[in-house]
Amino acid sequence: MRVLLVSHNYPRFAGDPAGAYVARLAQAAAAAGVTVQVLAPHAPGAARDEAQDAVRVHRFRYGPTALERVGYRGETDRALRDPITLLMAPFYLRQFAASARRAAAEFAPTVVHAHWWFPAGWAVARLATPFLTTSHGSDVRLFDRGAVWRRVGRKVLRRASAVTAVSRFLAQDLERHAGPLARPVTVSPMPVDVELFASGRQTPKAAPPRILYAGNLVPAKGVDILVRAYAVLRQRGVSCRLKILGEGPARPGLERLAGSLGIANDVEWSAFVPQQRMPAEYGASMVSVLPSRGRAEGLGLTLVEAMLAGCAVVATPAGGIPEVVQDEETGLLARDGDAGDFSRQIARLLEDATLRERLIATGSARVRDTYSAATAARRFLTLYDDLASSRPAR
Repeated sequence: MRVLLVSHNYPRFAGDPAGAYVARLAQAAAAAGVTVQVLAPHAPGAARDEAQDAVRVHRFRYGPTALERVGYRGETDRALRDPITLLMAPFYLRQFAASARRAAAEFAPTVVHAHWWFPAGWAVARLATPFLTTSHGSDVRLFDRGAVWRRVGRKVLRRASAVTAVSRFLAQDLERHAGPLARPVTVSPMPVDVELFASGRQTPKAAPPRILYAGNLVPAKGVDILVRAYAVLRQRGVSCRLKILGEGPARPGLERLAGSLGIANDVEWSAFVPQQRMPAEYGASMVSVLPSRGRAEGLGLTLVEAMLAGCAVVATPAGGIPEVVQDEETGLLARDGDAGDFSRQIARLLEDATLRERLIATGSARVRDTYSAATAARRFLTLYDDLASSRPAR
């Protein structure tokens, strides 16, 4: 079995969180005996060719190094507002498709696995090799952006021999947008490094108790609601501190909001840290939160990581989050966009040790097997074998 894994988002260096779950799947498939080669875009500071354990990675060039900024972007709106991104996008897409054709000819894969239907699924859609595409969330939301995106997306998904999504929520959205496909969309969550994140349990809890947000700082993540909720907690006299770990265009506005609410000195800001340091970040925190809005969250793997590290979780019922956080069983759900309710749910976990420990125990037990690399690899290996024995749907 030879699998060409294609993605616009793949770790550029050791500890890079970009596409880390895609890399875990590649490594697990290789450990099971599959020959895996990865195709991803080049980025400043990344090697063009390298071996990461048993997985070979090739990063295609599409311009001068300083201008290779199209891949690895966390938010479509932000990318489309960047003049350099707009300038380089045609070169990027052309080289993505050409590099996929070259890789398929040279590597001769049994199956091609494209992560995100755009751009990777689009880039491989006309290859003769059977291909499957996995949707992670941001690509599904492209269907909401207009008729052109819907038309392109339907063509890609209907050419795919199989389509998977990381949550039931996303699978239902894909089937609603794409219409009849070669086969029903399969739900196949991405893996986390179970043992790595479980090691966070050895980290002493911070004092006063810490509330942690880890993720992109973009409007869809609802971090402004978290800041307002934290202000409510401080007004009530609840002893706690807030750490916001992440990067993105919303940070200046969030800092101004914290200042206007009088809590600027109680909020700790941090840029992203390497994956190896995240277990300790979760482990030192009492509560980890994900206040996403509307349909923006495909699943919420940070919640899985937090549970494994012995951290209680509060989130909103946005997108696929309820598939990870079952309210009152594995964590608590607060009303979307309601800072008051979010503060109440956080306070419950800070003040009720019995509730907190029960949710942590149940949550970590449920996610340990579902999101392990071995479990994810088994799902995809079965699918790879199935596709290899059949002709691609066209």
